Amino acid sequence: MRFIFTVFLTLTITFLSAQSAGKTDLGYRVEIDVKNMVNDQARVKVFPPEITVDTLVYNMPKIIPGTYSISDFGRYIEDLKAIDKSGDPLNVEKLDENRWAVANATQLQHLEYRVNGTFDDRSSGIFEPSGTKIDSGEVVVLNPYDFVGYFDGFKNTPFAVSVTKPVNFYGETSLPRISGNDTTDVFSAKDYFQLHDCPILYCEPDTASMLVGKTRIAVSVFSPGKKMSSTDVLETVEDLFPAAASYLGGTLPVDQYTILVYLMSGPSMSGGMGALEHNTSTVFVLPDVPIGILGQTIKDVTAHEFFHIVTPLSIHSEQIADYDFMNPQMSAHLWLYEGCTEYAAQHVQVKEGLMPMKEFLTVMRNKIISSSGYDTGIAFTEVSKKVLGEHESQFGNVYEKGALIGMALDLKLRKLSEGEYGTQELMRDLAKAYGPDKPFVDSTLFSEIGRISGYPEATTFLERYVGNPEPLPFEELLGYAGIMFRDSLTEKVVSGGNFSLGYNPKTERMVVVDVKEMDDFGKDLGLEYHDEILEWNGVPIDIENVQEVLNQYKKNIAPGEKVTVLVARKNSKEVNKTKKLKAKSLEIDRTRRDVLEPMDNPSPEQLKIRKSWINA
Repeated sequence: MRFIFTVFLTLTITFLSAQSAGKTDLGYRVEIDVKNMVNDQARVKVFPPEITVDTLVYNMPKIIPGTYSISDFGRYIEDLKAIDKSGDPLNVEKLDENRWAVANATQLQHLEYRVNGTFDDRSSGIFEPSGTKIDSGEVVVLNPYDFVGYFDGFKNTPFAVSVTKPVNFYGETSLPRISGNDTTDVFSAKDYFQLHDCPILYCEPDTASMLVGKTRIAVSVFSPGKKMSSTDVLETVEDLFPAAASYLGGTLPVDQYTILVYLMSGPSMSGGMGALEHNTSTVFVLPDVPIGILGQTIKDVTAHEFFHIVTPLSIHSEQIADYDFMNPQMSAHLWLYEGCTEYAAQHVQVKEGLMPMKEFLTVMRNKIISSSGYDTGIAFTEVSKKVLGEHESQFGNVYEKGALIGMALDLKLRKLSEGEYGTQELMRDLAKAYGPDKPFVDSTLFSEIGRISGYPEATTFLERYVGNPEPLPFEELLGYAGIMFRDSLTEKVVSGGNFSLGYNPKTERMVVVDVKEMDDFGKDLGLEYHDEILEWNGVPIDIENVQEVLNQYKKNIAPGEKVTVLVARKNSKEVNKTKKLKAKSLEIDRTRRDVLEPMDNPSPEQLKIRKSWINA
């Protein structure tokens, strides 16, 4: 999946030596040079498997899993040449943006070409974590599908890849490393899917790792301003992986999981930043800010990306089993691949004690609110099947309503089983029934869930609420667990001003970024756009404590009490001057929509289901 958010900012194979000129009968041999670059272009050579056809087509991916959008990576390949066994050029015809036909292919020794990065191309439209950053001597974000394609008929053939790199670079990745020295790394992949699925971050090493059972969790960070380190990231997520192991039945199903973090010193070309999952790794592209700003986001997204190990790695349809990088056929079940994954990412945290119930309910409430902004008149299966075309604008809802479908199915199963069975157990049972090498038939998933779970009512439920556009019955479902759901609730609260705060990385202060909806209290204070908040009622404010300070303020202050706010405000000469703002606290009516709160007097049955659901 792809996560986007914005932040305020001013099979091991024997390797044939890379020096050998011949090709290997074992499969592809690839040479990538990220050391001897000109104009930040990487040089690539691709030596094919044994070829017996006269014409051979080389493909760069048009699209990759998890992005749900066309990328056309072939447009970043420049000066592609085919060289025969005598060192002479062969005729090459460019068929379209992503395909080249090589004539007299039985004589082909290798292809050679240059690769351009995508990060600096404002018109690329490529989501940064799925792209390439090539900065000579500084950093290379190497997503293999940006550098290497495959020949028709040889997508499932093994690859041996050597990367020539600067002496001071280290490449962290989940791709199996056969050997390496100061200037060369050698990797293997059992097929193109594994190769494309293992990004590499090359830079001066800032790495950290830990073991969870037999699984190595590895982190690598590139931070130009040294604002965030690999240790910061590892400490942020270190409790997540033992929790995930417990949630999944006691062990993690991979040998290594890799978290690669590239931090940008300015805004991205696409206007957004975020993360892209792979089966055994995640790539983040984020602003270069301290971990305190993005810690919970990194934790949430890492949880989501990690749970893709279950879906779609272990549970997937025929469309995903043999992924078509050129013309993919979409499954009807993005609610499973992305929605249930996002739900599990939140559910594991509350179930394993990493997140309080109140916070979990707030997360799900926000998803209810966000999902209402999408077209509610389309069945979710229909959105999934046409997400690359007609329903492209509805894609974001897979993380909102998709997760809510996961929660709804979980509650339905726990009600039917009296708290003994939910989506956690369902996913394990589906993985046992199918697994990585046995896809399900797309049209039979609903009935299979009913059969495998032992609850045919689940099939009826999914057909009604996922196969059709009928709204999910939140009041009924949440009521099973003693959680009250109200469309709206009006209550008396102390105002916090109703302005929006951002973060200024230059001054490392919280800054007012929106006053359009500011209420009377904010106006009485005299807050202005771009004011930097230094203190709130005598308590210093920073990125680490801002939410807690404001929460305590609203909790403890009485209406009418004096409030002081210390700000830094630019004068007419654009120089920051300290200014103290004063006003009296103000009680207001606040109406909240889609409220989720624990019932005052839940029944023993409700408490049992709640305990099995969220361990509360």
